[in-house]
Amino acid sequence: MTETIMPAFGRFKKEGIVIGCLLAGYGELEFELCRCVAAVTTDWDAAVRAMFKDRGELRRIQTAKALIGDAYINVGLAREYLHALADLDWCRQIRNQYAHCSWYDSSSEGVCIYDLETLARDPTPIVFVTMKRYPVDLPLLRHQEAFFKYVQKCFWFLDYKYCTLAARPPNHQHSMPSIVTRPRKHN
Repeated sequence: MTETIMPAFGRFKKEGIVIGCLLAGYGELEFELCRCVAAVTTDWDAAVRAMFKDRGELRRIQTAKALIGDAYINVGLAREYLHALADLDWCRQIRNQYAHCSWYDSSSEGVCIYDLETLARDPTPIVFVTMKRYPVDLPLLRHQEAFFKYVQKCFWFLDYKYCTLAARPPNHQHSMPSIVTRPRKHN
């Protein structure tokens, strides 16, 4: 059997699966935002190039806002669009806490995260790198995953509604999803 770089996820499989879905799934949210850009520009090539030619999750959100914000506002979708962007940014922050952390686990605490960058900026002497660890709670992880799915559905709705209001046939019909409250972050 091959050794894994993440043995904590072998010991805490349910948590590991959700964390993996959050890390990998964030890219799907960016793709849905790109679909909204393509709905406005009617140009997939330009949309993908504008959104993905350079790295940076925050830059992608800002690029989309600059490219299509006025279009969504002008068709009466300002509230939904601005909320979806703010919620995507919250998802970005949740994703980044997992993408830029280190992991610790024990039978008594379960799986925990700790952030070496934050620890390095703290003037307190570092005795143990795990001295500021945060337990990863499965119910919170599931709430975070449900929130990511909610944000995805918001972008599906925005794409559908914009195409409908712009008198272009949408690919699929979507309604605005029921609100999922923003989950807290671990740290």
